[in-house]
Amino acid sequence: MLLSSLLSFAQQPNSLSNLRSKKISTKTSSVKLDSLSIVPKSVIIPGIAFESFNVDEVNGRLFWVNPPTMDSVMVTYRVFPYKLNAQVQRMNFEDVKNNFLTAPITIDQNTGFGKNMFDFGNVNYNGSFGRGISFGNNQDAVVNGVLNLQINGMIGDSMMLSAALTDNNIPVQAEGNTQQLNEFDRVWIQLK
Repeated sequence: MLLSSLLSFAQQPNSLSNLRSKKISTKTSSVKLDSLSIVPKSVIIPGIAFESFNVDEVNGRLFWVNPPTMDSVMVTYRVFPYKLNAQVQRMNFEDVKNNFLTAPITIDQNTGFGKNMFDFGNVNYNGSFGRGISFGNNQDAVVNGVLNLQINGMIGDSMMLSAALTDNNIPVQAEGNTQQLNEFDRVWIQLK
């Protein structure tokens, strides 16, 4: 019984081989040999000189320079297990473009972006605010935010405020601001 199973297995064609043979027409100037990429220098056409055809190995196409007089020829070649220039992407932008939680930031051309971002009245402030988007092959888009803010000025008649706030990971929220003071990375406040 073991011998009969080995004989039946030996008679089946080897599906794991990358060797391909096919009959192609010589009437057209180019022929698509395979959907996979072809191993370079592996195309053999018996009775036809190598100078009579060119092969685009990456796209799997054969181009006739000097077509033979025969109607068709037998071509033997080897293929890679994949297409070398296949388009690969994890997610299609059209599928995920409506999955964002925040609305886009609009800038008023009359007032400018930085003028109305923080309103502290008579208190002087300066600093920087930045957002960045990171993405790569094996990760989703990540939004990073940085805030450095220095505040100095009078609150009311007799109280002086000095503060420095730093946050290197500002969360993206619908309101666009940090909700509580303890969410900042570094906070320094002085009241006189």
